[in-house]
Amino acid sequence: MKKILLILVFISTLFANEITITSDDGFKLYAWLNKPISVKKSTPIIVFVHQFSSDHKTWSELAKKFNVKGFATLNVDLRGHGESIYQNQKKNKIIVEHRMEYIKSALVTSDKNIAFDQIPADLIAWIELISEDGTLDMDQLYLFGSSLGGVSILPLLSEYEVKGLVSISAGKSKKLTQDIDMALAMSMTKSLFIASKNDPLGAADNSIEYANKSISGTSLIISDNGHGTVLLPKVEHYIFSFIDSIK
Repeated sequence: MKKILLILVFISTLFANEITITSDDGFKLYAWLNKPISVKKSTPIIVFVHQFSSDHKTWSELAKKFNVKGFATLNVDLRGHGESIYQNQKKNKIIVEHRMEYIKSALVTSDKNIAFDQIPADLIAWIELISEDGTLDMDQLYLFGSSLGGVSILPLLSEYEVKGLVSISAGKSKKLTQDIDMALAMSMTKSLFIASKNDPLGAADNSIEYANKSISGTSLIISDNGHGTVLLPKVEHYIFSFIDSIK
């Protein structure tokens, strides 16, 4: 993974900080760190990673609920998405597409300019940055991802002793396959892979595959045809039960 230059910028309220980092390839990346009202030195932290053609806000409601439960949350804007669209001070953003029949082609075309295989390195940079915060307990690190984010968090299992991982409608990445297979085969992290039975992008098969390759993985396939965080209303209670079982 490439070494990242870290730049910390605190804005907003006492319990919510806007943070930026700059990657080696020049992307200025944004994230938002939110802490529960009562912050302790042992506060667990969840890193939320959104799907293609979305941004950090897709996880906002779930993140708030975890804040109430005593978790700190970091919601990132992936490279080329949301606020993270400037590379070397020039705009470089994805092709925004929400129609499922065109998502794959938009993702492939966007990848050529954005380099999605560098997302795990970006996420490592975020984690290294927040690990400097003395109120956060990095032994209680959780990773949540959806679609593109759901596959991008998997290589991190080789880098950290993650407490728990939730991946919704996980995608595939040829460039990251070897790293992912190694991470799943070696990590003891409790992992939950969620997808709809009739996912339009084949995420059900991906979720079962990842669960089978992992040491402590479970797949949850629900009767639906949705993709990504649109499934949250149907699976939220499963997620809370899963996290409660491993806290």
